[in-house]
Amino acid sequence: MRIQVTGETLTDEIEVTTGQQARTVMVSAGLVSSVNGQTGDVSGLATTAEVSTIAAAVAGPVADEAADAAVTAHVEAVDPHGDREAAATDAAAKVEVHRTATDPHGDRAYANGTFLPKAGGTLTGPVNGPGSFAVAADGGVTAPSLTLPAAETTVSKSLVITAPTGAVSYVVWRAPKACTVTAVRGYRVGGTGATINAQRNASDLLATDLSLSTAGTWLSGPSVQNATFAAGDSLTVAIRSVTGSPTAVTIQVDLQGV
Repeated sequence: MRIQVTGETLTDEIEVTTGQQARTVMVSAGLVSSVNGQTGDVSGLATTAEVSTIAAAVAGPVADEAADAAVTAHVEAVDPHGDREAAATDAAAKVEVHRTATDPHGDRAYANGTFLPKAGGTLTGPVNGPGSFAVAADGGVTAPSLTLPAAETTVSKSLVITAPTGAVSYVVWRAPKACTVTAVRGYRVGGTGATINAQRNASDLLATDLSLSTAGTWLSGPSVQNATFAAGDSLTVAIRSVTGSPTAVTIQVDLQGV
């Protein structure tokens, strides 16, 4: 027969085939007080403390592996905190605001009010420079020795000689400062011809006399020589020859740097 204790999980019954009827005796009992007739401490079973120690030993590595896996997944995630996309959008918006701002660093207004742009502008006075150079608030310039670019300081000295009958020369100008002759020109009215030249002191400015072969037309001489004047040098204009009784001959000398 088999004795079943209340609270015990049933297993398959074993039927003894001896020709006798199998029986199951139901016994209700409390806590087990002995095993196989033995009482006292049960040996061979783990204590609670030992079980706890074993569980902790197993749980540690398992927990560490799980933590490592969680950290790896967090690092490799595209946006683990859900804020990277928002931060990128915010940063892009702020850069665009900075780029399109009129004066993002607060220095353009200062520069515009302090310096002239490369393209130029209006210089307001007063402005002081070396020596006696100055520009007053009203735009007036004080510069006794102001030197402008040569192209802006070209001047002409000329003399009209009426009814010349032959060679004649006249001193027409004294150079107040160093300057350079750039051209000698002539104009004839009437007659059939004339030749002219000009001189720095006693030196001809044209290597070959200029022929005024066409009346009523300004003609220019060939390349100029002895062109550099020093302060105090004299400019002389000269008719070298005439034909056909011209009514007038005009001689003009162009200079730069005066």
